[in-house]
Amino acid sequence: MKHSINIFFCFIYLATAMSQSDKLLTLQKTTKGTANTLMWKNEGDSLFVDVQNGHKYLMHNLKAGQTLYSIKKFYSVDITDLYFNNSNLKTNDLKIGQVIRIPVVSEAIKLYKESGSKDSSLIPVYYKIRPSETLYRISRVFFRLPVDIVKSRNHLISDNLEKGQVLQIGWISKTGIPDSLYTFNGLTGILGEESQKNKYKYEERYNGINEEVINGIASWDKSMDLSSKNKLYVMSSKVKKGSIVRLENPMTQRYLYAKVVASKPENSTTRESIVILTPTVARALGGLDSRFHVRMYFCK
Repeated sequence: MKHSINIFFCFIYLATAMSQSDKLLTLQKTTKGTANTLMWKNEGDSLFVDVQNGHKYLMHNLKAGQTLYSIKKFYSVDITDLYFNNSNLKTNDLKIGQVIRIPVVSEAIKLYKESGSKDSSLIPVYYKIRPSETLYRISRVFFRLPVDIVKSRNHLISDNLEKGQVLQIGWISKTGIPDSLYTFNGLTGILGEESQKNKYKYEERYNGINEEVINGIASWDKSMDLSSKNKLYVMSSKVKKGSIVRLENPMTQRYLYAKVVASKPENSTTRESIVILTPTVARALGGLDSRFHVRMYFCK
């Protein structure tokens, strides 16, 4: 009962925050301007990225003229996510220099400069070393970068790191993070959270050299009803039971992370398929036919 009451009040708090976010949530002594032009106007501006339990967060220092609305627009993040990840955040009491944790997907950070891009159009992103962290783990596990690239980018002559040392990881554009990065899997609510949790489990096993990919056919039963209880489960004989796989539909550019709960049953319907999907997984991937092409990634 106590747990239910806490959840109820949590929803009331978030609903209030969302309604207030439509107001002008400015710092004192703000100036007028668009979200992106106010965000980054100094050449020395930079961001730090933090990694906690597989989640990536950009640490944003509030400046005069910035609002919660401009931050929401620039980072393509929901106001509720800002409140959830910043317990001390108050709508009408923002302060210059206040640090806000911005949850982002890995793709939000540009790991390589695009051809023809200018330094003046990019914001460097740095990572601060914590105790016992290795160059390999930071490069390959956290950011999926070759170790040599990180060493070259930071002029390192060895793999040794010290607590508090700062490494440049990549960049983000001064025009902001496109919201298209946050609609990659077609999922919302509980299923969206499940895909994210599965992704973190996948990344915990990924070490930079143990990932494999199979191209093939996915099958699903179109006669089955779509249900909120029909979670992100799949069946496959290519991957060990209990493993997490990343599934991509090349036609729709959607992908998600699902759990393998059993081996694939062998019958006329599943013949030549590499994976069997629930209706929830199939529709989230944008599958229209009962058989469609997918890419399946997994860690050995």
